[in-house]
Amino acid sequence: MSAGYQRLGDVAEVPCLVQQMSVRTMIVDIEPLIAPWYGGQDALDQGLARFVDRVSSIETVAVICFATNSARVPGALPEAPGIRIEYLASARKPLRTAPFSAMPLPGVVIGDQVATDGVLAKRIGYTFLHYRRKLSDMPPRPRILSAGGEILRPLLFRQSQSDTRAGRRPRRTPSTLPCGR
Repeated sequence: MSAGYQRLGDVAEVPCLVQQMSVRTMIVDIEPLIAPWYGGQDALDQGLARFVDRVSSIETVAVICFATNSARVPGALPEAPGIRIEYLASARKPLRTAPFSAMPLPGVVIGDQVATDGVLAKRIGYTFLHYRRKLSDMPPRPRILSAGGEILRPLLFRQSQSDTRAGRRPRRTPSTLPCGR
């Protein structure tokens, strides 16, 4: 799987998409997918457990790596049989790629920021599942980063030439995929 891009409308779509893509590794941003930006320890721990519970039955998943540029850490990591679960605080996304180099392919990076999560996905050859929130729901710093990321997105994730010549737009919204909800 080469670096690609899909918009993610709802975190609830993740299990279906990951299963359809036969993903082996998931790198998941913490804020706001797992816990709110300024949430407490309980929100983080419960969000991690909820996410692992949602995706642990997907047979292809071997690694779930939660990665955040913040310093917050969980009280404990949830467990799932047959899945290695990691947590990387102060990850320095997208600059550091070494922590992800030994993870099995194919993989996805799931996050809300093109400038960090999207660039990381591109650098390590993973698909980027872009969770888009309304700007009004974001604190000031993520809001500014999101605006800058929208400038980067077409440079990082371009349409294929065959799609452009045929006048087709690449599929960017996974909501049309049959997820059996």
